[in-house]
Amino acid sequence: MMKERSSYPALLWLTGREAVVIGGGPVALHRVEGLLDAGVKVRVIAPEAVDEIVNLVVEGQIKWHKEPFAASMLRGASIVICATDDPDVNRRAAWAAKSMGALVNMAAPPLELSDFTVPASVRRGDLLFTVSTGGACPELSRQLRRDLESLADRYTPWLERLMPVREEIKERLSSSEARRDFWRTALSEDVMALVREGKLEKAEELVRNAVDCSRAES
Repeated sequence: MMKERSSYPALLWLTGREAVVIGGGPVALHRVEGLLDAGVKVRVIAPEAVDEIVNLVVEGQIKWHKEPFAASMLRGASIVICATDDPDVNRRAAWAAKSMGALVNMAAPPLELSDFTVPASVRRGDLLFTVSTGGACPELSRQLRRDLESLADRYTPWLERLMPVREEIKERLSSSEARRDFWRTALSEDVMALVREGKLEKAEELVRNAVDCSRAES
């Protein structure tokens, strides 16, 4: 039986796009910080805001409409975050945003109007882990996020070692299929077992051996 709502996992590159966050409390602040990390231009709509949001305004990192919500304030926004403590305001803002073609995230009720959720995440440089329970149990997402932090700390140095290899393989192997086959061989279970044991130098040596083999074959 098909679920009533099914999500499609995706990572969005939003640098330079505009987002509007409606609300000035701690939840709104959390969304603002995440959007800024993604290079988004942020506007906040709220009569009042927590000190951290005010500081971001003073620093010139975001803009602030210090007044109640009005639909005209959403023009130009690709994303709208509804995070006030007033469900009626959130509902009006969500429908106004949808009518303008913006994606809506409901950080506060009514949650069913969301077009997307913001999963719990762990980021270490270019390595990003996300986890979601589809809203069924947000606390479990937070617990799993803590578990993922140790994995991120383990695999981030490994990713940094692989990045130069990736560039070399891109130049050496012209087809995506050949590159895919290379990585399937190079990142064998033996190699990944060494990574899990923290033996990164030995693991890199085996990957480099695979690179040498690709040279001989090409």
